[in-house]
Amino acid sequence: MNIFALKTFIPPARLSLEDILSRRGAHPGEARTFRHLFGFQAASVLTAEESAATSFASLLQQGAGQLNQAEKIDAIILVQGLPARSQRQHVDLTLIRQRFDFIAPDAHLITLNQQNCATLFWGLLMAQRMLEQGKYRCVALLAGDTLADFDLAERYVPGCTLIGDAFICALLRPGGGERRVTGIHCFHHPQFWQGLDGSRDDIRGFYQAHDALAGQALGKYSPAVRREAWLLPHNINRLSWQTWRRHSEHAQQRIATDLIGECGHCYTTDPLLLLNDYSPAETGRPALLLSVGLGGWVGSAMITSDTLAEHQYVQ
Repeated sequence: MNIFALKTFIPPARLSLEDILSRRGAHPGEARTFRHLFGFQAASVLTAEESAATSFASLLQQGAGQLNQAEKIDAIILVQGLPARSQRQHVDLTLIRQRFDFIAPDAHLITLNQQNCATLFWGLLMAQRMLEQGKYRCVALLAGDTLADFDLAERYVPGCTLIGDAFICALLRPGGGERRVTGIHCFHHPQFWQGLDGSRDDIRGFYQAHDALAGQALGKYSPAVRREAWLLPHNINRLSWQTWRRHSEHAQQRIATDLIGECGHCYTTDPLLLLNDYSPAETGRPALLLSVGLGGWVGSAMITSDTLAEHQYVQ
């Protein structure tokens, strides 16, 4: 399976870390400490005129320019990590299907929203299975969340992360190309089922297990892959990945954390946002995508380029 078109949208509007924390009644010193430890500066946010639906519509139109003549999207998978009832988070796939003539009128519509940050990988796995069946030839994977309708304070998870808005559209076909997707793995660790609703000890236990959960997922790839690849992870915070690299076996791992300070942790979209700048066709290295989500949901995948001599890494 190949991502033949990847379109992304990180809203240019920003909410500063100070503004978000002040809505929680936090002391100004808390913002300074949070920035220093975790690397966050601001969160990307939709404007009043924008929504998840308008963002996806625009991205689909951009991606449609890379469809072959007479080719149509015959399935759409919507991935959202925040199944919240919100006007600007809501996406009506039926209306989107009706709006565009590059989407087949009977295109299959699927919504996934139960695996938090890692829902992206359940979407990739579903797309892969659909394409392998041969019934579908072009799947659009839409991923993204917004907290635009919620209080600013909801973007801040103390001692952990800052949530921003972002959206992606990935168009997928069977076969290979410059962004071949293989090695998709999805895990659930039910001992962390409480998620954000857990006690302080529950949440602390989850974050203490972060390295082990990430290690299990990455252990599915060969040592050669892990040694050569760029790791494109969820932007949970800078400290988590600094801690990860303190382990001797991870010390040489290339980890892309560029977006943490730019837009915050954008939930389901982080790994594919990073892929824009760390495509194997550009870096000459495979990429490993990874998300470790609250509730114990973990996903990973590998991206390689058929235009490079990377075939020894494909499992």
